[in-house]
Amino acid sequence: MTVRENSIEIKSKKLELSDNERGVLDTKGVTREQLLLKNLKIIAKDYLDVEEIKKSLSRIILKNINELDFSSFKKFPRFYIKEDSIKKSLTPSNIRGLNVVSVDGSSVTKKFMNVDFSFLKAIAVKYYFHQNYVANIKHFPDLAGFNNYIVEGNFLNQDETAVDVKTSIDMRCMEINLLNDLIERSNDIDLIIIDGSIVITPINLLFSKDAEISKKYDILLKEYHKLYLNCKEKNIILIGSIKDTRTSALSNLLCGAIQLLMPSYSNLSDFIKINYRQVFKYFSDIDLFNRLLKKTERSCIFYCKREIDKIRDTGIKKEISYYFPLAFYAFYLKTTKFDTPCRIEFFMDETHSIEKASKKADLISSILLPISSLNEYYGLPIPQIEAHKRAVFKPNEVELLLNNLTRTFNLYGVSLLEKRRNRRPF
Repeated sequence: MTVRENSIEIKSKKLELSDNERGVLDTKGVTREQLLLKNLKIIAKDYLDVEEIKKSLSRIILKNINELDFSSFKKFPRFYIKEDSIKKSLTPSNIRGLNVVSVDGSSVTKKFMNVDFSFLKAIAVKYYFHQNYVANIKHFPDLAGFNNYIVEGNFLNQDETAVDVKTSIDMRCMEINLLNDLIERSNDIDLIIIDGSIVITPINLLFSKDAEISKKYDILLKEYHKLYLNCKEKNIILIGSIKDTRTSALSNLLCGAIQLLMPSYSNLSDFIKINYRQVFKYFSDIDLFNRLLKKTERSCIFYCKREIDKIRDTGIKKEISYYFPLAFYAFYLKTTKFDTPCRIEFFMDETHSIEKASKKADLISSILLPISSLNEYYGLPIPQIEAHKRAVFKPNEVELLLNNLTRTFNLYGVSLLEKRRNRRPF
């Protein structure tokens, strides 16, 4: 056992050294034979070494999970892990009689030399569960669940990034506006699932120098504020379900929390031997908690979206405290055996207690588990899957709309000039 621990320590030092060396690698190309016979094998060996050290850290965390007790720190404002332990087990609820809504949207932008056209679509679905796996499904605003489009033309000569940002803001505004309309017309919604974060992102667009982007962003802020108020007034649980993320927010918090527990050769010694602070740098949250969580388990809740607090503290945007008088939390939930955890976000009133936030996370998890476990290899909530399936653009949809546009232009002798990369003759 001692030999094994020493080998892990040595290997982690080698990994740290190789990471530093990678920053100054020669950027000259090599032959295909060199890649096949040598370079690819070196890359594969490096990754296998990283994978081995990651497995070792995961085992050490699970082995010492009872000693990783954060109860003495969680009440401190600057300690963002808000539960005693890093994970807990949940029991699925009987969701009979619940109404669950999910919304999703998609956009496609066709870019030409002289104009850009953006095609947007958003659909909301509402599930009324007769039993855990039997439900009535309604679609909004179109009963068939397909027809809710916006087409926009950008006639200004702008760079592609600005066009993409505006399209993204308009897409999100379309989704949130659809939710607000649905909430105001219904009195029986229990849970709303947004595909993605429940906080407007990226928050730095508040300070955009583009006047049109700033104007659109402010409209979107007001829609989000309206959504939060609607959910609070009608006692609706609002969550964000994020499929894929590379953030390391909780992993970094966990690393810092272990450091506060002051590992030594008499306390949490396994972490010292493995040089844990270096190893944590290889992990994303999903990667780490996919190894730590079993089916029906969730991670500890942690305080997230702290950039809002930073903007609020500066006083530059005084309306931020008006738009977001809330505390935002996140956790990771493992709904199936063979899929990675989902990041789930929710909000609380600023006057909440930590215990209430923990209980709300338990409630959300117990509702999501029975509607996210029908396929052991894909653990998203069924309403979220249905909303995405309905909202995503099919290739022929965009072509149909674009062809009608181009035919109208052709009638007046105007043609769209495609970019050179799309019309090269070879």
